[in-house]
Amino acid sequence: MKVLVTGKNGLCGSSIMRLSAHYPQYTFNFIGREYGDLTDELNVREMYDVEQPDYVIHTAAKVGGIGGNEAGHAQYFRDNLLMNTHMIHQAYLHDVQKMIVFSSVCVFPDDLAELQEDKMHDGPVYNSNFAYGYAKRMVDIQIRAYKKQYCITNYCSVIPGNIYGPSDMYNIENGHVLPSLIHKLYLAKRDNTEWTIWGDGLSLREFIYVDDLSRVVINLLSKQQLPERLICSGDKEYSIKEIVEKLAKIADFPVDRIVWDTTKPNGQRSRPSNLAELYNQFPDMWFYNIDKGLKNSYDWFVENYEVARK
Repeated sequence: MKVLVTGKNGLCGSSIMRLSAHYPQYTFNFIGREYGDLTDELNVREMYDVEQPDYVIHTAAKVGGIGGNEAGHAQYFRDNLLMNTHMIHQAYLHDVQKMIVFSSVCVFPDDLAELQEDKMHDGPVYNSNFAYGYAKRMVDIQIRAYKKQYCITNYCSVIPGNIYGPSDMYNIENGHVLPSLIHKLYLAKRDNTEWTIWGDGLSLREFIYVDDLSRVVINLLSKQQLPERLICSGDKEYSIKEIVEKLAKIADFPVDRIVWDTTKPNGQRSRPSNLAELYNQFPDMWFYNIDKGLKNSYDWFVENYEVARK
């Protein structure tokens, strides 16, 4: 079966590419910007016309952390909404049998005690990234709509937690929490300066190593029936302070040069996930050790600083 994977140069696309050799039953085709902007439906249609995939894994997205969302609400909303809309619609028109679209935990209401697939629409999303959250929530709406009108049953939205690993986007101002921390740590160590962290470090997050997520996504393709939506996150929450301490140890960075800027936002304090459906789909699911994952991520950035996305 031919599998089309978008976002080949991104965190998730490059990880799937690394693992694809272990799945010889599929012929993978990874695309980046060869067909131009995926917010343009003509480009998306041309891509499907040429590639004629049986399955699609759509990882490409406009993503960022707290800073990126605050600075670009309109762009995050427009780009993600158009990309996902065109990708899903053209998959239907080109008779794609199975499709997995990456969503985000930002789709969930702010006040949930625990994130669960069937509670996605129980309230408004967190305000600081409302545009991105609602754009990603529309993935679920579109899949449900196509299922109801066109009897499309094997399209799935995968809802990852905080993904990390090699080939991330390490932008300090607009990136996600871990790659931003790693980039700032690298500069602080190189320049012998303080390492300044946003917030007080008390917020809790689940982190999933990108290759764990990729294993789940590729193995979903073998399922006769895909779940309509699936949370795929780490199995434990860590405070930002714990992550900072782990990174400092990895980089041999002195803790007395860590500065917490409490004038900056903390983000949501906690958003633990219910992983019952993930374990239902994959009873033997295991997670990469976070200390090894952080070391891999930091070492990769140090070794690839000149060419890393940042």
